[in-house]
Amino acid sequence: MIQRKQSLFLLAVFLIAILMIFIPFQILLTSGESWNITLIAGNSWIILNSNMYYPNILNILIIILSIFAVFKYKNRPLQYKLSNIIALLNIFMVGLFFLLPFTNTNPGESIKYAFGAFLPILSMGFAFLAAHFIKKDEQLVRSADRIR
Repeated sequence: MIQRKQSLFLLAVFLIAILMIFIPFQILLTSGESWNITLIAGNSWIILNSNMYYPNILNILIIILSIFAVFKYKNRPLQYKLSNIIALLNIFMVGLFFLLPFTNTNPGESIKYAFGAFLPILSMGFAFLAAHFIKKDEQLVRSADRIR
């Protein structure tokens, strides 16, 4: 039953979480240089601090839970709870992106937020849509049980 709407939304959450690994979420502007900061930092490990581990852990949890939820289509209450947990983890990731300093900035440096910082908001919307359609399916099944 992977062709159901909620499964497609959960697959979209999975794909967005994979994209968040590679798309920069902050741009550090120094004197004449700019550094793209991604979850896997590439060649700019020097400017990062230990706060980078928290969004990585959240992103890995989102990836694992979204794939697990896709294949739990026979257990709709669990799938509903998992999709709400995924949305909550995305809220935490947005908070981490905008509240934690990921770089050791000096007075002449500034930080801009890139497109990747807003991807968890899109992912959160897909997780809420998946939860909505899972709930509609559960209500449909319960109403069919009452008719019999």
